[in-house]
Amino acid sequence: MSNAGPVRVLRVAPLAQETVFSLLGRIAGGYAIDAGELRSWWQWRNQAPRTPGAAGPRPDAEILLNQAGRRVLAELCRTSPQNLAKALPAWDRAPEMFGTDDGDPQPLGQWRTGSTVHAPVAYACRSCTARRTGQPATAMRYRHGWQRVCPRHQRWALDAGDSHGLQHLALRHCPDIISAQHQWAAVARRAQHGGVDPGAVFVLARAVVCQWWEQALEWPKERIWPARLHQLAGGDTGRQFWWWRAVAREAATFPELVTVAGALLDPAMRGLVWADSGGERIRPIPPDGSFCRELGDRLGRSWLGEEAAANSSPSLLAWMGAILREHRGVNASGWGRDPWRVRREDQPVSVAAQLRKLAERADGTISWRASVPPGERTWIQHKLRETTDLLASLDLHDTGHLAATTRHLLDTINQSVRGLDQALVAIAGAAHTGGVALDHLSAWTHIPAQDLQHDIAEHRETLEGTGS
Repeated sequence: MSNAGPVRVLRVAPLAQETVFSLLGRIAGGYAIDAGELRSWWQWRNQAPRTPGAAGPRPDAEILLNQAGRRVLAELCRTSPQNLAKALPAWDRAPEMFGTDDGDPQPLGQWRTGSTVHAPVAYACRSCTARRTGQPATAMRYRHGWQRVCPRHQRWALDAGDSHGLQHLALRHCPDIISAQHQWAAVARRAQHGGVDPGAVFVLARAVVCQWWEQALEWPKERIWPARLHQLAGGDTGRQFWWWRAVAREAATFPELVTVAGALLDPAMRGLVWADSGGERIRPIPPDGSFCRELGDRLGRSWLGEEAAANSSPSLLAWMGAILREHRGVNASGWGRDPWRVRREDQPVSVAAQLRKLAERADGTISWRASVPPGERTWIQHKLRETTDLLASLDLHDTGHLAATTRHLLDTINQSVRGLDQALVAIAGAAHTGGVALDHLSAWTHIPAQDLQHDIAEHRETLEGTGS
């Protein structure tokens, strides 16, 4: 290293759709210098985005460079600016930050998160990177949700910004995920031929299957997703079920996403929605109508209509409504005309947000109010108030006959104890649903874990039976 910069003896070719931040990291590795030292050759306008508690910029960071800064990068790579512009999506975004008449001789850089510049950022397949560059290095590339499979090495690329420590999921036991990416190409072509943005179709289908994913834990006939989730976790999620359920959700639901996307683009499926609605004679759409039955068959779940496929997905219901308004020529204002629109509140919760919530639960920092649904809090509160009223009614100065008074007092106390026991199980059940380990609850309630689990299950059945 000289005062004029690194000795330019290496050629570091960019990967297609790579981030500038990733490329700089690989350049630093090639020159065997610290990445921070290499970045000192640019003057920075802002601070790098960081993950709390982690050192260095977050992996999905992106860098925009002015003209002088881009020249420095090209010299370091020994790669022509034309090749860099072709490979790096952020290359042509720099004028938006520095102006088209940028003439500052000082190399300048500005930090962004990749998703705000171009698209989601995922880890590149390490084997493909080593094959392409000749060295085993970590790289980040822009990858949409339908571009995550590496068929050659049977891997699913994970988002670089989720901070869970994994870069890929092994797909060697999940060939349906690999084949789904090939099937998506045909779905995308169908969307384009119909004048629909494939990305919008993907977003809607993802919202639908992720809403089902949240409901599927209550579907006793669902077998495909649990098996696939365990395979993605290496054979068994073990005690980290909820962690794996968050991290592997996108991969686990991808085959169903592609199937749903194809169905939503199929005119025959739209015809089934029209028929289920009564056509010109308007009627409520039955939850297990022809559309849901056919959709279930396509998904390999003939029972899905019984589980109210449409009612379990607000986004699917909104799509059906938009299709019917279009058929009937109903004028809808704004987003109501767009069948591919997904409301903000229906967007799937990000993996990072799910992991933060799991961490809060593990640390005990999540609040009772945030974790327990209002209906369940109301039920527990009612049970405690009922018990309090019973105990307040006890009269130890009763002048009645000894046997009758004693029996009344004991009956009241027993009834109060039963109410408190019910409240105890309800509180334990709500905490368990919120993520508190059963072993902890067993120690706190002084009830054996197996018995407590049985009591919680009975409590759930009772609530469901009463419609609470």
